[in-house]
Amino acid sequence: MPDRDLEVDATSVLVEWGPIRLIGPGHLRLTSTAMSLDTAGGMWQASYEEVRGASWRTGSLTVHGESGRAAVESKEGLDLAWVQLVERACPLPELVRDHRLLGSRRGGSVVAQARFLGPLLDARKRIEKEPDLETRVALLDAKQLRDRVVAALGNIASDTFPASQPDRRALEAELEEAMTGFFRQLESVDAAATYFRGSPETIRFTAWREWASRVVDAYAQADGAWAAASRFIPGSHGGQTP
Repeated sequence: MPDRDLEVDATSVLVEWGPIRLIGPGHLRLTSTAMSLDTAGGMWQASYEEVRGASWRTGSLTVHGESGRAAVESKEGLDLAWVQLVERACPLPELVRDHRLLGSRRGGSVVAQARFLGPLLDARKRIEKEPDLETRVALLDAKQLRDRVVAALGNIASDTFPASQPDRRALEAELEEAMTGFFRQLESVDAAATYFRGSPETIRFTAWREWASRVVDAYAQADGAWAAASRFIPGSHGGQTP
């Protein structure tokens, strides 16, 4: 999250937020924790958690919360204010913070683990480069991610039993069964993505935060799923566990 404050002179301010009513020219400020508007008639401030949605058009910026809305007009600076608002109100969470097995011996075969984690790490890398919320959701498509993980499991089974098709099929089935909870959470991610795409601007940020929360849960589920799956792979640390 950016540390520097952003300030914009507003030609027009209209705030209807709980008991606060402000109108007239003023000053917009975005800090690391909140946004505020100063006018001759008073001041309004809201934390980013209070902002449930927002919209930006050339020359105007509107934010929505449970208590009301605040609208700002300015001849310049609101485009940057919008970018900073989205970044501060909808920060991308650390998706692999719960991957306790990542790179550890408890994760079993390093090669197999890398194959499994590849699709997840690639998806994370792609959305980290995108500031736009819609693009992030599109890039981390839950159904495509599941397909890529299933393909990775198939490759792991092929590498483990290159000469035995029955053993390969049996291992692939065991690996996919271990992914049941993870795949179920990916379905939840997909449902949250659909909800986000259909959400009005008044709750757009809230819907995106819910999607991001489910993505974090899915990545955490992946860690546990791999812990279970690795036990079925012969010759790996996980596979030696009775």
